[in-house]
Amino acid sequence: LVGQIIGTGIFSNPTFILINCGSGGMMLILWVVGAIFAGTGVWNYLELGTMLPRSGGEQEYLAYEYPNPKQLISFVFLILIGVIGRGAGLAQGSTVFGNNIIYAIGGPTYSNDWGARGFAVFCLTFWIVLNIISAKLAIRINNFFTVLKIGLLILLICVGFAGLAGRFPNQPDLSVNFSFQGTLDNAGSYATAIYYVVYAYGGWYNLNYVLDELEDPIKNLPRCAVTALSLTTVLYLLANIAYLAILPLSIIKSSNVTVAANLFNTAFGGVFGGKVLPVLVGMSSFGFVGVITYSGSRIVLEAARKGFLPYDRFFSQVHPKLQTPIHSLVLLYIISLIFLLAPPPGTAFQFIVAFGGYGQYFFAALSVIGLLILRKTQAELKRPIKVPIVISILFIIICIYTLVFVFVPPVSKPSGYPYWR
Repeated sequence: LVGQIIGTGIFSNPTFILINCGSGGMMLILWVVGAIFAGTGVWNYLELGTMLPRSGGEQEYLAYEYPNPKQLISFVFLILIGVIGRGAGLAQGSTVFGNNIIYAIGGPTYSNDWGARGFAVFCLTFWIVLNIISAKLAIRINNFFTVLKIGLLILLICVGFAGLAGRFPNQPDLSVNFSFQGTLDNAGSYATAIYYVVYAYGGWYNLNYVLDELEDPIKNLPRCAVTALSLTTVLYLLANIAYLAILPLSIIKSSNVTVAANLFNTAFGGVFGGKVLPVLVGMSSFGFVGVITYSGSRIVLEAARKGFLPYDRFFSQVHPKLQTPIHSLVLLYIISLIFLLAPPPGTAFQFIVAFGGYGQYFFAALSVIGLLILRKTQAELKRPIKVPIVISILFIIICIYTLVFVFVPPVSKPSGYPYWR
């Protein structure tokens, strides 16, 4: 589960979080806020998962909580979050991969938006083809990239400790980097920053999707979820401390999606720091795309089997020899390419995160509201875990905040697409 939570966000999102909060001290606080959000979400989903111990996550919970109109909420969720959201996630991960490869080729001052997109298309194509050929091979390769991703994060944290000990020349002023100097006071900026933070914690609900495969879910779901989230929170905070210990705030803000590559280049330099490690950071995003490709194709397949997609019989077919959902994979590939290539060059990442993550907050809040409703309407249901109502309300409030205030223009507006005013 730790490998599923840790995606590309910790290697790329600190730039956008710092831009939208203004100071290193506030950036660390927002990472704690993200952990609180994920923690309250885990607690609520533990009650849902142990009360309704079935695979499918929000899709199953929403269908149970809101049975009328029949399957409407479940349908909207599966299409918006399952199909379109997975396509956006693939485009986001492949974008980070492409930008890190471009960084390794030309260094921190070199940029080539269409070159990065070319590598991103290669990344998507590789994983789609591999998942068509062999699902088992794709899973084995995914496991390798998970180990690589966690290893890189631990190396990044170790570099940060060395920076705090003063082991590197030309280090930034730590008293400035860890202060609240320059903190912004714009509600829209904070809503945007929280988007990027929560996106990095985005896999906290993954166990609820595969409860049928979890041995004794009533006992093991809480244990696995709490342990994984706690470990991830510690790693994320230490990684952000590392960024602030090694890089000046101006470099973090200008890094776009290559902040981890900038840290390694600053710390080590030469071929290892400027070429090898940025490629490995890119490969961690490469592996993330593999994970989403596998799970996303199964979601498309499930949507087709439920009759939620046009030409559902076509998209629900599995190849008789390869035993892979080729048509679902191709559809997912097309959706991902649209997200990747349609937005303006240079702002694709911000657009994808903003669009792909919006519906998740709505349906997560709706699931927890339904949880509270069930306490009144079906009080007799067995609840091995019962979350305090204040925790549920806190989770709903954070969701509503991000849903509403993200429409307030932030101080640093993306240049590639307009806000409403």
